[in-house]
Amino acid sequence: MSDITPNPDDSTERSTLDMTRRTFLATSSIALLPGLSECGSAAPTSVTPSMSPGDIPLEEYIENPELIEENQESGHVPTVPYPSVRSALAHDRANKSPLQRWQQSPYFESLNGNWNFHWALNPANAPSELDTVGSWDTTTVPSVWQADGFGHSMYRNITLDLSPYDPPSVPSDINPVGTYQRTFTVPDRWMDDRRTFLRFDGVKSAYFVWINGDYVGFDKGSMTAAEFDVTAALQSGENEIGVQVFRWSDGSYLENQDMWHFAGIFRDVSLYSTPNAHLRDYFLRPSLDDNYENGTLHVDAEVANYADSAGTYKLRTHLFDPNYRRVKTTSTTIDVPAGDSVGVSFSIDVASPSKWSAEHPNLYRVGFELRQLRSRSSTEAQLAKFGFREYEILDGQIHVNGEPVDFKGVNHHEHHPELGRTMTEEMRREELERLKQFNINALRNSHYPRGPEFYEFADELGFYVCDEVNVETHQNPELVNDYPAFHAQFMDRFARMVQQWKNQASIFMWSTGNEAGLGPAHFDMAEYVEGTDLDSDGDAGKGVDPTRFLYHQANNGGVAPYADVIGPRYISPSDLVDIADDEDEQRPAVMGEYNHAMGNSLGLVERFWEEIEEHDQLQGGFIWDWVNQRLDEKHTTTPDATEYGNDGVFHGKPTVIDARGGSAVELSGLDDWVELYRDPSLDVTESGLTLEIEVQPRQPWTGSDAFLTKGDTQYGLKMSDESTLQFFVYDPDEEWITAESTVPDGWYGNWHHVAGVHTGSELRLYVDGTQLASTPHDGSINHNPRPVNIGRNADKHRANWEGWLSNARYRRAAIHDRGLSANELGSSDPGSSAVLWLDFETFETDGTFRSYGVDPFCCNGLVDADRVPRPELWQLKKAHQPVRLRGADLAAGLVEVTNRYNFTNLSALETQWQLRAGGDTLQQGSLDIELEPNDTTTVEIPFDQPELEPGADYWLVVSFHLAENTWYADAGHEIAFEQFELPFDVPTPALEQISEMPDISVNN
Repeated sequence: MSDITPNPDDSTERSTLDMTRRTFLATSSIALLPGLSECGSAAPTSVTPSMSPGDIPLEEYIENPELIEENQESGHVPTVPYPSVRSALAHDRANKSPLQRWQQSPYFESLNGNWNFHWALNPANAPSELDTVGSWDTTTVPSVWQADGFGHSMYRNITLDLSPYDPPSVPSDINPVGTYQRTFTVPDRWMDDRRTFLRFDGVKSAYFVWINGDYVGFDKGSMTAAEFDVTAALQSGENEIGVQVFRWSDGSYLENQDMWHFAGIFRDVSLYSTPNAHLRDYFLRPSLDDNYENGTLHVDAEVANYADSAGTYKLRTHLFDPNYRRVKTTSTTIDVPAGDSVGVSFSIDVASPSKWSAEHPNLYRVGFELRQLRSRSSTEAQLAKFGFREYEILDGQIHVNGEPVDFKGVNHHEHHPELGRTMTEEMRREELERLKQFNINALRNSHYPRGPEFYEFADELGFYVCDEVNVETHQNPELVNDYPAFHAQFMDRFARMVQQWKNQASIFMWSTGNEAGLGPAHFDMAEYVEGTDLDSDGDAGKGVDPTRFLYHQANNGGVAPYADVIGPRYISPSDLVDIADDEDEQRPAVMGEYNHAMGNSLGLVERFWEEIEEHDQLQGGFIWDWVNQRLDEKHTTTPDATEYGNDGVFHGKPTVIDARGGSAVELSGLDDWVELYRDPSLDVTESGLTLEIEVQPRQPWTGSDAFLTKGDTQYGLKMSDESTLQFFVYDPDEEWITAESTVPDGWYGNWHHVAGVHTGSELRLYVDGTQLASTPHDGSINHNPRPVNIGRNADKHRANWEGWLSNARYRRAAIHDRGLSANELGSSDPGSSAVLWLDFETFETDGTFRSYGVDPFCCNGLVDADRVPRPELWQLKKAHQPVRLRGADLAAGLVEVTNRYNFTNLSALETQWQLRAGGDTLQQGSLDIELEPNDTTTVEIPFDQPELEPGADYWLVVSFHLAENTWYADAGHEIAFEQFELPFDVPTPALEQISEMPDISVNN
């Protein structure tokens, strides 16, 4: 039985559009109504014969940019079914997150939790079968595998974390592979006349899936969800799933973001079961009338029929207001042939709906019921949320519901100090609370789409979101033009993002990429949503979502011919004003990245906002960036045997191994090294120096073996290329002085003692006691402030290093402040001249430290990684505050107040004032201010002039506070304030005579 009784005035409207057919599991493309699941530029899906992990022809999958996925469902909104609309509404009321809500459905199963796990450095060492899990480790899903102690986290800015850069090839000797396996139970009720879909919300970077040994499919979308129809592979009761994840694929060349790079199943994994007749996609398009008073919900829906026979179905749509009161119900009858799907459109008019904005995020619910034509019970029910809001550009300004809005935004990364890319629900909510508390109303998803929780919370809590495709090619911005084989992959990522999140009220703008140049793929993305032939190639695109704006963030000033909104980057306030003064540029300007929040930053933020508020065309921007990307790593040290205590500190994930009757440290090449913090004892600048290292170099060559260096301009032992060993010092007058030699036979894979000696008159290079090279030098050695590193050059190996670090094992490291003789080299005793002596025999792990990887350039953000505000966030809050105050006649207590809210009367806030002298409050009170949005008035502050103390400063402080508790802060939370020095005629204090001061006595 239906749990909803329709109103007598319910309307029914049949779609007049043509039906469109598809064969399920045979194509990833479907041409339905505009806005439905069409990811049309992807390579066609094929049904591949079953293969085990060992059978995969890897180069055809992970080095082939034209093969994007296999056997994957086309992109669509989340469609988890419930038994009834009533139950869906009940779970929506009781549960905060999508995952919590979906878990209450009998047709949903989360696969999060513990999985068996095998990590391998490369594909050759990965499991070829999935039946050997007894010897495997375990890991948690969702998580990046680095958070569970497997593999290596790597921070890069402009360059990729893979090496060498050679699209579309990826390394084979070092390309970590994570293989996952677990069992799960399928209820009997899922097996009859139903389909079951497996969903991955995010897997980095490319992966293959098996169910009960049967190959299911492949995906390399990374940051966008993927679904597979696994019905044919399932059995009632216990089942087994296997997933093999490759850290790098050709898709990695599109993931060149300035961030830590991780790998693994880092977002949720789930199963859901649908009836054979299933509402598989829908586009909810709200609009408002010309007066922004009444609304219409336009619905495009796709109903699929997986059965062997045709069916006629009734789609009942129930609309509920923000308080869960039913507004209307409408019904549409749909004939769906067997194995096909049909698109249908209808609309629902609503008088005076509660409108959605970031200030008042009112959300309506839509309950869908799908029934057999003459049945009174639901085949399935689904619940979706949307907001009545209208995004427009009028007179060169972005308007929301008819009002011009400023975007007080930040660039937002997903980052957790312990979990890496995986975000807990608790941290996500805490983060959004913090954003709201500090007057931030807009988020740019830099530089990839998010999982379901983010979008639901942004809709519910009220943020304007710029959603950005997972495409950045910063190392080569011309990749979009140089490698046309990637075109389909650009398009697929964009289309899937749009299709999955097209119903979110918060998204006002689609970004076609960050720092990825400008080429045909970007124009095709724009045409995909606009439906206009923007590049005059004869193809106008699909036009799936012209309701939102287009944005582009190339390193060309943040502009593109098709962009509705320009996004200037890292410009000054005066340059921003020049845009407003440019008669040839009439588009709204919302800065894509500005006021880099690193260190003592944001000094110009007030000036920026003065200009934004002065010029209509300037509508805010996104600070770079929100969160400091530190990682909390284990603090492991190995002691120095000298009196100087230059203990070595592990960075990354060095591994302690057994070697040569003792211990050694193994460095992988993937950002592992040992660091000696700066100490004067290591600043050897006079002639006379010895460096010793006991090392086992390994293949593959990773582009660098900096064995023992103090930056690039003091001293070091290193390999300058794959076959050349070098000892260098840097002379302030003569620059680099080197002694170098071709490596001896048997160099790789064997242990060697390597030494560089500066005798005072020459540099000598030794390997295993034999002098290989010498160079005269009697000058001084430069001082470099970089720390001594083993396995890394602290000058060169930073955020933009094109390559990896040392792939070698280390047994001993020593530095002497004199030149040793040949006979003294290799001693087992440090002697009196050693300023460093590490034998790698003892290690101690004590707590954690804050790691920034190879470069502290990721050390920026308005909040620390644990979301504790940094000082500059308070300055941003002040610049963003929605109430402006100006002294009108301060002596008379007159203050001009401007309400810069767009939809909120100031009566919603409590206004307080204080008269202060120094830190003392002399008088205080409250005011009742009724002021409409974007209006200005003058108010009188009823203070009395106090008895004036000579030399005192008197200040009037006016502040605005929440009058009631909200989801993000309690009543009393300060929203805005201003202080004014009062122009009182304060008496001048009498000068104190020196002769009247007490005597001063000084004791040694």
